[in-house]
Amino acid sequence: MAGSFRGQYQHKISDTGRISVPSKFREILKVKYGSDELTLLSMGDHLRLYPSAEWDREEARLESESTDNDEFQEFLRYLYSDMDEVAIDGNGRIQITADVRQRNGIQGDCIVNGFRNHFEIWPAVVWGEKASEERKDELFKKFASKIR
Repeated sequence: MAGSFRGQYQHKISDTGRISVPSKFREILKVKYGSDELTLLSMGDHLRLYPSAEWDREEARLESESTDNDEFQEFLRYLYSDMDEVAIDGNGRIQITADVRQRNGIQGDCIVNGFRNHFEIWPAVVWGEKASEERKDELFKKFASKIR
């Protein structure tokens, strides 16, 4: 049975922008979603990839947000202008365009993290800075009691 996207994987992105999607994630896409189509969001320092069905739900939620907030609408405009649709090729890889790679610092070593209903691609250096052992310890001390 396919569940949520979980785990952390180290991959390299090629000079042409191809990066492997972890086999566990490909299995979830196949079994749970019946599709290898993904919606790619550029988040500034990393990428988020949603199965198309999950993005459709998220998009509906966003549409119900306040439409009279000009700053939020501006954020959405930028978010949508950087989005892309990608599919997994026969070798289990996706291709990320050069402009998206450049804007997000995606090159060389990358970390692919599962995160519930989507997964993320981080430059390894950026992930290493964010996910320091000290920060992980701090968060686990603060929130571990919420896990039952």
